Amino acid sequence: MKFNPSKPFTVGIELEVQIVDPEILELKPASSVIFSHSPTPLVQKEFLQSMVEFVSGVHTEPGEAVSELKEAVEKVCKLGEEKGFLLSASGTHPTADPEKIKVTPDERYLKFLDEFQEVLRNFLIYGLHIHIGLPDEKMMMNTYNAFVKYSPLLLALSTSSPFFRGKNTGIFSYRTKLFEQLPRAGVPQHFKTYDEFLELYKRLKETGTIESLKDIWWDVRPRPDFGTVELRVCDAVADFKRLEGLVSLAVMLGELFSEEEVKPEYHQINLQNKWNAARHGLSGVFITETGRSTMGRELHRLVNLYGKRFGKREKAAKLLLDLITEPTQAEEQLDAVKKTGDTSAAVKVSLLNRRLC
Repeated sequence: MKFNPSKPFTVGIELEVQIVDPEILELKPASSVIFSHSPTPLVQKEFLQSMVEFVSGVHTEPGEAVSELKEAVEKVCKLGEEKGFLLSASGTHPTADPEKIKVTPDERYLKFLDEFQEVLRNFLIYGLHIHIGLPDEKMMMNTYNAFVKYSPLLLALSTSSPFFRGKNTGIFSYRTKLFEQLPRAGVPQHFKTYDEFLELYKRLKETGTIESLKDIWWDVRPRPDFGTVELRVCDAVADFKRLEGLVSLAVMLGELFSEEEVKPEYHQINLQNKWNAARHGLSGVFITETGRSTMGRELHRLVNLYGKRFGKREKAAKLLLDLITEPTQAEEQLDAVKKTGDTSAAVKVSLLNRRLC
């Protein structure tokens, strides 16, 4: 597979969002309305008719990518005022019933539905994907391996899906648990070389298991066709400040580790760290080479390490340190339900307080 180099540490964002009825706050199958009016070229169809994806262009700075995405969202929100829908972003809709949701009649999606059956029918989930550009294969794989190790930190910072089918799942990111049911999803392995990754890709493709890289759904995946590493672990978030923090963190990790080989971690440790982030968010335990920390403290350490090594991105560093102290969307939903004893409070927090429009 040909590697197409990118300018180092450029960024692109993909944000999956919910289309919601503003009166009853349930999912609304209105994606066709959006596409028939084409308010922005940055919006694309997704698996569900009550879901769209916003895709930014390639930018040199996280703030630029977030601003472009926000502008596109606002255009669709304006259309929603006329057509009777609003947009929201969280890893799950707190109360929606999967059996009532309509799938987009696309050949690729219908093929997946036939293969994965009930597993895919439960996929009322929404994520955030971040692409980081790299100039060569070695830097791409170094960054990939670093992201595999540290992706639980981004998950912890983005958790927004503690409720599913109207129930408190007890898990800050239940979206990740649903997604992991697919055979090519979840925490991927460490690769020593680019050729090792290519060998696995070749076997999957030659056996008819996949048609392209798009059929690999790991939390982190190399995209040599774009010259990027794609982070796919995050829940969707509705807070553009938090979105910029997540993208900035991805860039900072890339700059920290792209030119050095990250020591392989036991796969079971990576799995456990992801579980801890999904279950407990920033207070979850992060297992290190020498012991244990928390997601929040490890994130703090890496931000400080970045500052000492590079002495730049002070604004992004401050933003991240602030976000560590602020409640995630998952915590906001859980706190609202705890105070009221009513699951509908999670819906209001998720879809009104944290709506995109």
